[in-house]
Amino acid sequence: MLEIDMVAWDFGDTLVDEQLMRIPPPGVPEWTDAINSLWEADGWADRWGLGAVSMNELVLPLAQRLPMSPSEVARFLRATWRSPRMLEPAASWLARLQGVVVQVIVTVNPHEFHGVAAATGLDAQVDLIVTSADVGSASKVEQAQQARRWLGLSEGLTTTLLVDNKVSNIAEFRQCGGQAVLFVENDTALDGLLDPLVP
Repeated sequence: MLEIDMVAWDFGDTLVDEQLMRIPPPGVPEWTDAINSLWEADGWADRWGLGAVSMNELVLPLAQRLPMSPSEVARFLRATWRSPRMLEPAASWLARLQGVVVQVIVTVNPHEFHGVAAATGLDAQVDLIVTSADVGSASKVEQAQQARRWLGLSEGLTTTLLVDNKVSNIAEFRQCGGQAVLFVENDTALDGLLDPLVP
């Protein structure tokens, strides 16, 4: 393992359970199918990944598919985003590394993710959050490179470690000169990589 001066954490299915938006509210079992059908329609998934649509824009089309009013959908989405299930051991390592090494979150999300992170206190645990909406790209390479620029760190990814649950993101990051580890919930791989960073 080479020197690490920045750890870039993926958000969904690394720090938190990515299915948080698919968990239905009480009495509305149709919610999950409605979310999935919306995601597959009209390029919503791709547009979300580029930050071209916001969470608010999900409200009306979801309400049209559900026995819920737009205001009920909006309230449930807000509540869902403010109570994610954190995943171990990534969440523990995020806390352990505070003040030890620069930590950023790189995530495929709209601009309003910054507000969600502030409301949950997640933004206080990291030095910077970079979303796909911020850089106009779902690439973790581009997000991490931008994070280094904004933080005044040296160019290049040689000393950046990406922690991500997607094999394709890991492969791209390594191909571009960065270090990367595939995250699997409750795996101990992070311990061996991150232990040397803790005084």
